[in-house]
Amino acid sequence: MSLKANVYKHKTVFILAILILIFIAIGFQYFKEDEQSSDELRKLIYEQVSPDQIKKVLVYEMKFDLSLYKGYYEDYFSNNLITSVRELESGRENYIFTGEAYGSYPHWLGNEHIFFTSRCGTSCQGFYLINTRNKETRLGVLSYVFSNEDKVWMTYFDDWFDQEFRFKWLVDDIYSEIVNEKIYLIFKLQDDRGNHVGEKRFIFTESELQEID
Repeated sequence: MSLKANVYKHKTVFILAILILIFIAIGFQYFKEDEQSSDELRKLIYEQVSPDQIKKVLVYEMKFDLSLYKGYYEDYFSNNLITSVRELESGRENYIFTGEAYGSYPHWLGNEHIFFTSRCGTSCQGFYLINTRNKETRLGVLSYVFSNEDKVWMTYFDDWFDQEFRFKWLVDDIYSEIVNEKIYLIFKLQDDRGNHVGEKRFIFTESELQEID
């Protein structure tokens, strides 16, 4: 190979190396900016640690960006909240639900499930149960009817496992607790004047709700 050809060869390799470095730098900057823009569009609005302190459920609100939603506001308002679960030790995060504004934020039911309510009308609430391991989602319904016979408001609860429960008063709040390794779903009840009138409790077995009298 002649000296001229050898110089040309090394010059070509050098130029290619420079171009590769430029492309790598541009790509790194692109991904960095993309990550930053993603963080700017996503705002953490809620979090709750699981009872075993191993993970937490997070809710992000996606800010409106015309370039993402193409001007279709209905798409945005139907999908502007993202629910995810983050493992505290590894930091790994898993998105499990995307939807519209909640009636209530997610709460843990044991260490593997979360629940939350959604809006479905003036006298009812959707009631979601999500398995955080496999994203299995079940939907129940809470509806409220005034009983002319008993002269009080009644709650009808169509649960996640095709059971129907009926009990007096209105549901004011919903929470859970673990006692002696049993998981309880608890409805805090109120009358039509907003006065606290007791609780309704269920044992959650992951495949069934068992009513406690």
